[in-house]
Amino acid sequence: METDNGARVVDQARTSLVPKHEREKRRREREAQRDYGRGRRVNTNGVKDKKLRRNLQALESKYKAAALKAKDAEILLEGTSGYIEPEHELERTYKVVQDEIQGSTSITTARKRFDLTLNELGPYVFDYSRNGRDLLLGGRKGHIASMDWRQGKLNCEFQVNEVVRDVRWLHTNQYMAVAQKKNVYIYDGHGVELHCLNQHRDVSHLEFLPYHFLLATLGASGHLKYQDVSTGQLVSEIATKLGPPASLALNPYNGVCFTGHNNGQIHLWSPSCSSSNGPLVKLLAHKGPVRAMSIDRGTHAYLQLWNKYLLRQRDDIWCLLAKIPRWLFGIYASSAW
Repeated sequence: METDNGARVVDQARTSLVPKHEREKRRREREAQRDYGRGRRVNTNGVKDKKLRRNLQALESKYKAAALKAKDAEILLEGTSGYIEPEHELERTYKVVQDEIQGSTSITTARKRFDLTLNELGPYVFDYSRNGRDLLLGGRKGHIASMDWRQGKLNCEFQVNEVVRDVRWLHTNQYMAVAQKKNVYIYDGHGVELHCLNQHRDVSHLEFLPYHFLLATLGASGHLKYQDVSTGQLVSEIATKLGPPASLALNPYNGVCFTGHNNGQIHLWSPSCSSSNGPLVKLLAHKGPVRAMSIDRGTHAYLQLWNKYLLRQRDDIWCLLAKIPRWLFGIYASSAW
């Protein structure tokens, strides 16, 4: 390329000598490191100990491979939730009301607002299908209902005549799991009972791993169980050894289950864990019970604990987890608690 005075510009970086596939590889590595990297890379050239240098190089290689795999798996996680971002540190998102949200969105989005008044058979637990279209509701007094909230169409509604502790959609909106008084039951989209999981007793929390077809249950005995819904086999049963749980959450990005306990501890589990080997990670997150958790793929390394009755942020703790419970992304959903 020539300038106005006839001089020719020389490529200082000489990037033209690098093959196209190599440039694409470097760009992909930079993006993976930016989005999923684990901090600055350790310079091993100055490490004199050969064994330590070799171990550090192996760890850096694993971190790099993990970031690349996470980047490649982005296409499977298209349903990332949105959130409310404050303009300054003093602004509190829990003070935002529905009218303010509706006035700040487009007309198409504003039309999606809906209100449900369910004050007889509650309190309610709820779950959205993976495409966000279908809403599953479970009342403490046995009321189960599913609906297409966009069209306001009721799909099914039935009464189980016993306590309902938690509900979850399975791999499609045609199957749902309900944690009732004694056992966990699986119903189809019309409310017909398909299975009774007798091995899951007194379950209080449910989670479903969509990429593994595993239903995770956690009950009053403190046992975390994984049930394969495709074959009907009990894959794993793990004793947490901490009594009745306070909360259960799933990391949708790697399938790891987080159990919150009454002593303030958070344990990370996978189906390959066992009672003898213990959890993947133990974390003392709070002085009191951990009532609610949620996991985000952000790299801020903060966990925010919320009072679920006042909907106010209680504390910020630097830890291995991430930010903001996912149900608090949509303030409208908090009314079902």
